[in-house]
Amino acid sequence: MRIFIVDRDHSEAKGLEWYLKSYLFKNVDIYILEDIEQLLQLYKEIRPDFIIVEIELIKHQHEISFFKLARNEGIESFAIASEPLFQHALKAIQMQVTHFFIKPVDLDSLKHFILSVTKDQAKKASFTENEELTTDFYMELFLNSKFTYPMENQQFFLIEPEHQKDLIILYEWLKDSSIFEKIDIHPLSERIVCISGDVDTSQFEKKAISLIREWHMWSGNYINIAVYDGSPVQLNEAYIATKKTLNQRFYKGFENLFYVSKKHTPEPFDPILTPDEQQLWIQSLEDYDIHPIKEFLYRLSAQGSYFEEEPIRIHLTSVLAQIRRFMLKYHLHQNASLEENYRKLFHIILEYPILYTIIQEIILYTQTLMKHVAHAKVELKVNYAELAADIIKEQYKNKSLSLLETANELGITSNYLSSIFSKHHGIPFKRYLQHHRIQQAQKTLKETTLPISEVARLNGFDDPNYFTKTFKAYTSISPIRYRKKH
Repeated sequence: MRIFIVDRDHSEAKGLEWYLKSYLFKNVDIYILEDIEQLLQLYKEIRPDFIIVEIELIKHQHEISFFKLARNEGIESFAIASEPLFQHALKAIQMQVTHFFIKPVDLDSLKHFILSVTKDQAKKASFTENEELTTDFYMELFLNSKFTYPMENQQFFLIEPEHQKDLIILYEWLKDSSIFEKIDIHPLSERIVCISGDVDTSQFEKKAISLIREWHMWSGNYINIAVYDGSPVQLNEAYIATKKTLNQRFYKGFENLFYVSKKHTPEPFDPILTPDEQQLWIQSLEDYDIHPIKEFLYRLSAQGSYFEEEPIRIHLTSVLAQIRRFMLKYHLHQNASLEENYRKLFHIILEYPILYTIIQEIILYTQTLMKHVAHAKVELKVNYAELAADIIKEQYKNKSLSLLETANELGITSNYLSSIFSKHHGIPFKRYLQHHRIQQAQKTLKETTLPISEVARLNGFDDPNYFTKTFKAYTSISPIRYRKKH
C-alpha cells in the first residue's frame, strides 16, 4: 500500500507516518511531500492508494481538479486543516475528499477510513473470483461497451445502502433473497449493480418495493433503488445516468424507488450568502429569533425545489461561518461541549447524505447557542448599559453618535441596547446623551469665553439654534444668560 502525505509541518507528517506504519500495515510505503508541486510530480511516477493533504496547500483550480480525477481513478483523499473554516470546507467539497479532518487528526478515525476502503477493495476482488464476475463486465461498466443496456428481457438498476458499512452484508443478503428469481449482482465500493430478468414494469416495481421493505425489516436500515428506464445505451452511460438519479436521496432520504426518466432537473443556485442573507442570520441570532432561520433553511428543501448537492453544501457552510462568528463574539468556542458539537455539525454539513437531517441539526444547534447567549446576556446586561454610558462620556463630541452606532460598537442590536439602557439608567439613550452634552456645555460656558456656536460644536451639536433650544429645555435659561449668571 502506498500513502502520500502532503504537509508543510514535517514533524506532524512524520508523526502520521509512524502511526500508520505501526498500527495499519507492515507493508505500507509512506511518501512525505512538502507541497502540491511535489505531489503532482511524484504522481506521474507512482500511483498511491491514499493521499493525505493539508488543505491550506490547495490554492488553484487545477489542483482541486487533480483530486477529483484521482477519486475517479480509485484513489481516496483525506483533507486536513488547522481550523474548520468555510473556505476549507468549500475546497473539501470540490475536491470530493473521503473525509475532512481538523487538527489534531483523530488517528483512530483515519485508520478506520483507510481500513474500510481497503476492506471494500479486497471484498470486491474476492467477489470477482468467487462469483465468477468477469473482468469484462467491469471494463464495460467503466469504459466503452460493445453492447447496449438494458438488453432484451433485462432490467438495469442500482441499490444503495443507507450506510456504506452495510454494503457487504447487503450483498450477501441479496444473494440469499428470493424476491428476484433471475438477477445478476455486481458489487462496487458504494452501491450494487443489478441486472434482473423481471421486465414487466408493474411486477418489477412490486418486487423492488418488497425488497426495500424486507431489507429494513431484516436489518433495521434502509436502501434506495434507482432504475434505468430509458432507451438502450452503453453500460457506462446507463450506470452514470442511474447513479445520478440516486442523488435524489439528498432531498428525499432513503426507502425510495427512483426512475431515471423521472429525475428532477436542478435549478441554478448561488451558494454564497448575499449581504441581506448574512444580515438575516446576524439579526436573528442576536434577537434569539429562530423563525426567520427556519424559513431560510426550509426553503432549500421545499417541495418542488431541487438544486445540485454541492452548491447546497457550500451554502450551508456559509451559514456555518455566520454561526461561528456569533460563537466567537460571545466566546462560546471556549465551551468544550459546544465546540465539539460545532465540529460534528461541520462534518454533517459536508458529508451527511440527507438534506433534511442536516437542516434539523443546524436548527437544533442554533437554538442551543441562542439559549447559552441569552443566559449570558441576562448576567451581562448591566455591563452593556454601563459600557454604553462610558461610550457616551468618551464620544459625546461626535455629532453622529447614536444608539445604533453604540450598539454596533458593543456588538449587540439597537433594540436590545435601548431596552437594557432604559431599565438600568431610568431614561432613554438619546435623553441620556443629550443630558451629558448639556452638562459638558455648562462647563464650557463657565470656563471659556468661546462663542455660543463654538460651544455647541465642541459638545456634539451641529446646529447652534438647536443647541440653544435644547440647553434651555434642560436648564430653563439660555446659554448666554447661563454664562452671565455663572
